[in-house]
Amino acid sequence: MDNIYKGRGSAADNKQLIEVLDDVFFRDEVPETHFMTLLPKLYKDKYQPAYNNFMIKENGAIKASVGLFPMTMNAGGIEIKIGGIGNVAVTRDSRGKGYMIECMNMCIEQMKNDGTDISLLGGQRQRYEHFGYDLAGVSVRVDVARRNIAYIKGADYTNSYTAREITQADIEIIRKIKALHETLCVYVNRPEEDYDDILRSWNSVPYAVFDGDEFKGYFSRRGEGNIQELKAVNVEDTLDVILCALNTMGKDELHFTVPPYDTETCEYLCVNSNGSELEPSENTSIFNYSKFIKAFLGVKARRLKLGEGSIVLLIHGIKKDEQLRITVKGSEVTVEDTADKPDLELGHLEACRLLNALYSKNREKLPAFAAGWFPVDYSFFQQDNV
Repeated sequence: MDNIYKGRGSAADNKQLIEVLDDVFFRDEVPETHFMTLLPKLYKDKYQPAYNNFMIKENGAIKASVGLFPMTMNAGGIEIKIGGIGNVAVTRDSRGKGYMIECMNMCIEQMKNDGTDISLLGGQRQRYEHFGYDLAGVSVRVDVARRNIAYIKGADYTNSYTAREITQADIEIIRKIKALHETLCVYVNRPEEDYDDILRSWNSVPYAVFDGDEFKGYFSRRGEGNIQELKAVNVEDTLDVILCALNTMGKDELHFTVPPYDTETCEYLCVNSNGSELEPSENTSIFNYSKFIKAFLGVKARRLKLGEGSIVLLIHGIKKDEQLRITVKGSEVTVEDTADKPDLELGHLEACRLLNALYSKNREKLPAFAAGWFPVDYSFFQQDNV
């Protein structure tokens, strides 16, 4: 009879976990891909990868595993506790046993019990709707080409900017990058000692940009053609930082996303890029609607002049029902429990879409002053995804 274990892994499972994940996801990959190099920020022993996985083992052999990786985010001064779902895996000989569902449910129960506010994951949308996840958030995707810069700055324009690949040994540069990233009103807390692993995840290489000895910004390059993150110290230098990235990568055009709450960069690039468009950020499930709305609608209210007023939402959430009065007055947002009659009653996925989706028909049911509150200013950088 099989000895079945269901629960968190331990340090003794780290090596086996990585081997199982590599086999499940990358057995047929050419060239070879490995989780340790793809996501060093999660799978090095010091990050306790097996402990951060809920798994099912048969006679000591891992047969299924789902990662639950904790993070915290600062959203307008409010700390948001995040559970990142990753490496949803079932071995080939154990499929059809319901193990993936069991592992996902263990993660969800853990998040319900430990005070998680939101959870995010990457993956096929409809597959994870069953567990309460849907596409959420808004990012601004921009395309910038050399020809844009030539039209704006002149056909023969060059600059003296240089890019330098950074490592964890470059402590002072990392501190500058960290400080620059944290000028945003929303950011995931990235420990200084882990910064290089974070920026190198997702097959990325981080660079600091200088003009002589002056730090001008940074970018993180993914593969041969994409940028994961890019930010200039001074917004008016953004095209020069992009030109440096183009030269470093030997490319004629770059594509990357900017969160809407980085208003200066969005405004600058929407004017000076080849084009821009809105796209969803990441599959997300909300466990604490009260905190989520206060934080991310609060960020939007400080960025834009929103219609003033008050509404009541009754949300049948994945964790519990929440009946909330939401009030916007100037740049202030308050969210409080109420017994007042709701203006709108929503299921969990309906509420996620009302708050976060690019389009939600339920917004048509709101008073005019409140329809413009949504989607809220929620967005994720790829380097923070799991």
